Amino acid sequence: MTVPVAMIPYTNMAPYRQLGAPRGCRFVPLVPRASIEALLSGEVVAAAIPVGGLAALDGVVEMVGRFGIAAEGESMSVLFFSRVPFDDMHAPRTIRITGESASSVRLLYLLLGQVHGFSRLPHIAADGQVPDGELLIGDRALVKGQTAGDSQRLFVSDLSRQWFGLHRLPFVFARWVMRRDASESIKSSISSWLDEFKVREPSLVEQAIPEAAATLDLAPAIIRRYFQVIRRCLDERDILGQQLFFRQIEKLGQRPLFQTATNVDAPG
Repeated sequence: MTVPVAMIPYTNMAPYRQLGAPRGCRFVPLVPRASIEALLSGEVVAAAIPVGGLAALDGVVEMVGRFGIAAEGESMSVLFFSRVPFDDMHAPRTIRITGESASSVRLLYLLLGQVHGFSRLPHIAADGQVPDGELLIGDRALVKGQTAGDSQRLFVSDLSRQWFGLHRLPFVFARWVMRRDASESIKSSISSWLDEFKVREPSLVEQAIPEAAATLDLAPAIIRRYFQVIRRCLDERDILGQQLFFRQIEKLGQRPLFQTATNVDAPG
């Protein structure tokens, strides 16, 4: 009998999928935010979860080495599309945010707050309202990012690039974790699987390019570049970037993230 491991169904995880599931495990497709709930409930034993969700899993999971998803500079798939430049995205502008991530929304919140001040953040667009900006992640962002700037006349802001411009550190979007109560044999299997991935990463990346390019209808050169900007085996600079993100989020305390226009006073 195999145990379930959450696998994000985005192209950035395709090289991991090339290796197949760890011994004794099977993949279950879950978007980043859903993987957090699945780990909490015990539906899965391991996942690459958004770092923004690690606090909710404190005491439930342990990180597996230095594996995940990170970017130093552009990410190509965590993008903010807007009708005005990023530097003009403040109240009373409106936004729409993805419900799939627990990290990217917090990253956008921090970046806009640092640029404009947390009292001047844009508001969540009302139902039926066309927003001034929209946060997309994963394959939808990757595909739209190839054409939005020209054909749709949108400003495209790569949040990882924005973060690097401010802090000169990579941004870590996800880390591989496993439940603390998983059996020792499953823990060993997942650890060995990721260690093998590190050794074989270059070949696994190349193997993943043709299928990913065909699935997204993008040129193989674009997918190759995408796989090159994404970091899966993390280093000390990635860890420093992750720690900085945690410190900044902690400073905000329980402050709510973006609010709808109906929940705030009319902006000045």
